[in-house]
Amino acid sequence: MLVRCADGSLLASHDWYGPGSSEGKVGQTFLLRSRDEGKSWQPLGEIRALTRPGPDDEGVFWNALFRRGDEIFSMGAASGRGPLVIRRSADQGASWTAVDETMGRLLPPEHGRPWANGPLVAQFDGGFWAVLENQRSAVWADNAIRVIRADQDADLLKPGSWKHSNTLKPDFTWLDGTFRGWLEGSPVATRDGGLLAALRVDNRYPNGAGIGGKAALIRIHDGGRDGPRIDFTPRAFNPADPAGSGFIDFPGGGVRFIIRHDPQSDRYWSVCNYIPPRFRNDRYNAERFRGVLALVSSENLADWSVERIVMHDPRLDADDPALVASAFHGPFKGGSMHTAYGLQYPWFVIEGNDLLVTVRAAWAGPDGDPPAGHDANHHLFTRVTDFRVRSKPADSIR
Repeated sequence: MLVRCADGSLLASHDWYGPGSSEGKVGQTFLLRSRDEGKSWQPLGEIRALTRPGPDDEGVFWNALFRRGDEIFSMGAASGRGPLVIRRSADQGASWTAVDETMGRLLPPEHGRPWANGPLVAQFDGGFWAVLENQRSAVWADNAIRVIRADQDADLLKPGSWKHSNTLKPDFTWLDGTFRGWLEGSPVATRDGGLLAALRVDNRYPNGAGIGGKAALIRIHDGGRDGPRIDFTPRAFNPADPAGSGFIDFPGGGVRFIIRHDPQSDRYWSVCNYIPPRFRNDRYNAERFRGVLALVSSENLADWSVERIVMHDPRLDADDPALVASAFHGPFKGGSMHTAYGLQYPWFVIEGNDLLVTVRAAWAGPDGDPPAGHDANHHLFTRVTDFRVRSKPADSIR
């Protein structure tokens, strides 16, 4: 995550997950600050350790950062099985409020799993909006989806400040039976004053390899005093329908992404994982194809074009077949391959003519290669300058 603080500094966050972490009991999210536009970063520590007057019983995991005036908020699951919690910082992230029975604990877990918020909490139409998911079963991505909203001037730490929508559940007959779930949704404010939730879609070949290339757009309605209302129709999204929802073809739909509307270009933009055409088959698992990040844009949310490659594993466009093969691990169950390096979960902010981007990366380091392309060992920051100008060639990865 990345947010511009009121004092002009940049505040970034990342969590600690996987073997050796405490994600199942106490989530751990760490903060870093830059005062020189991302050229250097100083660690602030773990959010829980920065809680005043001292650490409480709740951590934070799958964190989202957002700003209200001089205040910064962190919303996330307390752990992989804990409640949804929110904290506030009045000093640019140096210290944070505690979570207790009356303040900061928004939603208890359900089905043994948290109501986890997506990567983006949006400020829209006089309020703050977040898209939540809850895993209903042991099946990965079998998620119920809900939206919550709080007035812009409300006490965001109080559970009663947040109004809840109805809940949508997936149907595994969608996409001709290839649909296997949706997850990691985020709000998208549209040019016509509407609000959607964009969700990553998991759809798969018969051998289990992810197909990718699809995302879901859920329609969000304000609902007034009764709280938000959401609906979804499992057909192709029609951008001409102001109340419409549905599936879209989206280059990085199999891995987490966010979408932002840029008023200057009047286009929608995203930084997402991209799969070159020669790897779009059941031998390469789209859900674990994370070696390429692309900047993409759309006029209408339905039709997307690649504007430039932001970063990639250079082995993927090598002429030597052996070098290309070294960019993959596998084959795994079902015969599919995963990229050995990962550039994933990008987050970006539009500032002037630039995009400020953070990336969770699995890359070679002092201790060698990461165990898998999913297992990040780096946190990267980059600035994409003059992002509205298409790079030539638009797609440099074959």
